[in-house]
Amino acid sequence: MRFALKICLCTVLIVAVLFGVAGQILIGQSFNANLDFQVDKAQSQFAALCSALDAEIYGMELYYETATPRMFQEVLSRAAGSLGDEAICALYDSQRTLLAATDEGFDPLLQGIAPEKGEFMYCLLDTDEGFILESAGMLTIENTAYYLYTHLSARTLTDLYDREVRTFVLLHSLTVAICIAAMLILSYFNTRSIRTLNRATHRIAAGQYQQRAEVESLDEIGDLALSFNAMAGAIQQKVGDLEGYAKQQKDFVASFSHELKTPMTSIIGYADMLRSHEMDPEDAFMAANFIYSEGKRLEAMSLKLMDLVVLDKNDFPLVRGYSRRIMGHVVAVVTPMLEKNGLTLSTDIEQQLILYEKDLLLTMLTNLIDNARKASEPGKIIFLSGKKQQNRYRITVRDQGIGIPEEDLKRITEAFFMVDKSRARAQHGAGLGLAISNRIAQLHGSELHFESKLGMGTTVWLDLPLYDGTRRKKEAPEA
Repeated sequence: MRFALKICLCTVLIVAVLFGVAGQILIGQSFNANLDFQVDKAQSQFAALCSALDAEIYGMELYYETATPRMFQEVLSRAAGSLGDEAICALYDSQRTLLAATDEGFDPLLQGIAPEKGEFMYCLLDTDEGFILESAGMLTIENTAYYLYTHLSARTLTDLYDREVRTFVLLHSLTVAICIAAMLILSYFNTRSIRTLNRATHRIAAGQYQQRAEVESLDEIGDLALSFNAMAGAIQQKVGDLEGYAKQQKDFVASFSHELKTPMTSIIGYADMLRSHEMDPEDAFMAANFIYSEGKRLEAMSLKLMDLVVLDKNDFPLVRGYSRRIMGHVVAVVTPMLEKNGLTLSTDIEQQLILYEKDLLLTMLTNLIDNARKASEPGKIIFLSGKKQQNRYRITVRDQGIGIPEEDLKRITEAFFMVDKSRARAQHGAGLGLAISNRIAQLHGSELHFESKLGMGTTVWLDLPLYDGTRRKKEAPEA
């Protein structure tokens, strides 16, 4: 059942019950007031009838020695004539013997009750012809007791009661009908926000994650819409992140497959040539050298992929150590490689006590300097510096190489992304070095930042935490 219909039915039910109870109370009070009026009227008529009978019976006993039933009948008929044709009367003696009655079939309900002198008794009878007020009383004439019973029509009371009931039923029906119509309209408009919210949920379930519910009120439903929009925004963000992650995974697998296919095809082709053909020593050497070169590239790519997997699954403790010590180790590792390519390494390292993971930091800096080597021509200089920047230690690698296009700067830390694929493959590159380096920087609470201009070189920097003298949870002894 719709929420609007539930509100309507509940409200109508409450109104109908309350209106019905109030109407019954009002009708009952009105009926009791009219009944009191009819009783007072009947009591006055009964007193007048008793006075008339007293005079008639006293005169009859005064002039006649013996009163016959016919005489009592005539006396009662004359006295009851003043009450109207619908009035029925019966007169009994003290022995409850019927003396006279205006209707032969009259059998008073109060006949078994003997009222005292001056006592007026009555009861209301509900018959097929309407209400009848039956009354009883005793009158004493010359020390002789008589009992008088009357039936007086209370049709006025019946008509009034019926009219009030009909009026109440009509008003009750109109009230309920108007209440239903009003509540349906009000419920429809008051639940409009809920319907809007429901439509928004269906659209989001269908994949329209940018859908939002309109906030049309400042009540609880409006608060619900605001909360729903916040939830939808969070879901959209999560779905976007998942889609981006899925795309990255897909691109990663596609790139990895491509990177494997190219060298493997060449290796298989040259190996097949060596196996199935007799070749000149020079050609055989070239084929074997190419197989060796491509094999080394596959080996390097496999090792770097392993590094990526390890970095994604492990949390490495940071150790404290002096910056010149670890940087000196880096210089010792890369200097032979740079000299072989005709490049010079210039260093400017400020001594600070920093936190780092030795092997990972060495791998990252070696990768960054190796990238600078690949982008530089012989005779150029590569700069390595370390400076304190506020409460961090900034390491910078700058080259004078070919530079990186601006549109590629945002993607260079993606796995398998290569700015110059032919140049990278010629130097056994796989597009994984910067991805690994950026992950290592993240493990140190930083990111790799790049600035580059074509033909002028590239600058890369990251910030390492300084040791503040406080023992930390993941801090290992000094390296």
